Amino acid sequence: MAVNIVLPPLKTWAENQLSLIIKATSSTAFNSAFDAFLSKNATITLNGKHISREEYKTKLQGEGFDEAGATVHFSGAVEVPSEPNSIQAGVVGLFYNATIAENIVIRDAPVQSNITSSINLVIEEDKSLSPPHLPPGVHGFFDGRRVSVLNQVILDARNN
Repeated sequence: MAVNIVLPPLKTWAENQLSLIIKATSSTAFNSAFDAFLSKNATITLNGKHISREEYKTKLQGEGFDEAGATVHFSGAVEVPSEPNSIQAGVVGLFYNATIAENIVIRDAPVQSNITSSINLVIEEDKSLSPPHLPPGVHGFFDGRRVSVLNQVILDARNN
């Protein structure tokens, strides 16, 4: 019996991918989530400045992984598919708040970062990616969607 795997809608995909990046507590988890989210040739604007993919990655990573945990709350989203009823490509706008608790403790309280952000994403199939090669008879799943254009306004307020 064949099973059809259904891709999540663009908005759901974007929220899931961002959550994985924000909640990553190791460099391996972060790198995996980041690469599954952002195309290698993405155009990125952060707080009004054009930056490279590596600069964006460094800004998101911070100084290292002292994170104990994070919560993400999406308070608004809009999704416009590039074609009617398409979940393969389109534009997504999200507004979210995240609280990141670090492993650093000052006066019995963890240091926290509170992030508020508005982000607009152009999501499309990344033609530079190839599905993994599977042995004959083995069926797999591959989601080649990636963000090709990212425009983000972000405020990271650290509370001690």
